[in-house]
Amino acid sequence: MRATSLAIAVLLGGCARPDALVICHNANCVEPADPAQDDTLDALRESLALEQAGRPVIDGVEIDTFWRGEDGVCLYAHDLDRDQTPAIEPANELAAYFARSGPITFGDNPFHVFLELKSHVSADKSDLHTPAERDLHAACAWQLYTVIADAAVANDRDVVVFFSAFAPDLLRSVIAQTPSVTPIPVRLGAIQGVPAPLDNQTRPLDEYAGIPLDLVEFHAQWILDAQYEGVVSAGLDLAVFMFSATAETFAVIEQYEPSMIVTSEARLIRRWLER
Repeated sequence: MRATSLAIAVLLGGCARPDALVICHNANCVEPADPAQDDTLDALRESLALEQAGRPVIDGVEIDTFWRGEDGVCLYAHDLDRDQTPAIEPANELAAYFARSGPITFGDNPFHVFLELKSHVSADKSDLHTPAERDLHAACAWQLYTVIADAAVANDRDVVVFFSAFAPDLLRSVIAQTPSVTPIPVRLGAIQGVPAPLDNQTRPLDEYAGIPLDLVEFHAQWILDAQYEGVVSAGLDLAVFMFSATAETFAVIEQYEPSMIVTSEARLIRRWLER
């Protein structure tokens, strides 16, 4: 009962509205949230079609790429629990989206594409890339960038691409393969999820030393004041991600005022931001 009351207070209270972009988490932000549809083409299409007041609900989308180590294939996937799709397919969907008429974001801001490179290469999250696999995965991510950038330029769309990862060495491979010309802006992001020992993916931010980060993305339920202060003092943008929003999620957004909210519940977050 207390949690419900807190949620209502946060949703309806008079706090200042954070000025944040809404990014579609795992390319699947159609409600009710169904993680089984994460990183599927159907969910991506439905998410891009979401509208409010005649404009898209979202300001961008997160696309996961997964390097399957057993056969060296780059996939559009969050994990290996379902049928897999070639990684290039969501880039083709975004190219078609940029070619449509009308606005492609809720506000007058660039469309943000988060290309996340997943840090493991099998169903076992401790099965990490070899150096050669890191390079191949980075090359795959750049292929997606090329399709997205070409479509953005051809259709005169304002688009920015963030390469993001839990693994700093994957970002180093991305940097090493940066082409001589990047037609649309490229940014780099570190992801901070559930900390050890509860999960083994998140690496301490000091392991990203030497990487010119632009953004740090935190799990909304696992962000500490000291982490926030470190990000702000470094002049980096802050994003938070979540699956299902709770009263605590809204309180975190109010407190830390992230520049981006990566969410599986786009309509809910948009209604709250525009309240």
